[in-house]
Amino acid sequence: MNNIFTICYSEEEANEIGHFILSRGYEGVQNDSYRYCREAIWWAFKEAKRHHLNCIYIGVAGCQMTVSKSKRGFRRNGCKYIEKRRMFYKLLSIDK
Repeated sequence: MNNIFTICYSEEEANEIGHFILSRGYEGVQNDSYRYCREAIWWAFKEAKRHHLNCIYIGVAGCQMTVSKSKRGFRRNGCKYIEKRRMFYKLLSIDK
């Protein structure tokens, strides 16, 4: 299983990555529905703006998509930060 995450600067960008993650066979935030993923992305951006940040982090932990407003939550779970989007997509494509 992959434990990787990347950065997103807009909701559209995060939704694009989220749809890619689900298309690779990973589960959504709570289940297979993307509605909860969209809500988690929206909430993470709201929290990030409250703390004067302009980005969120989205990734895969085990077999499930995760969203966070900071790197700290991902790093505590042993996830690796992938800066380049192309490499993130490539790593997700190889595993499944």
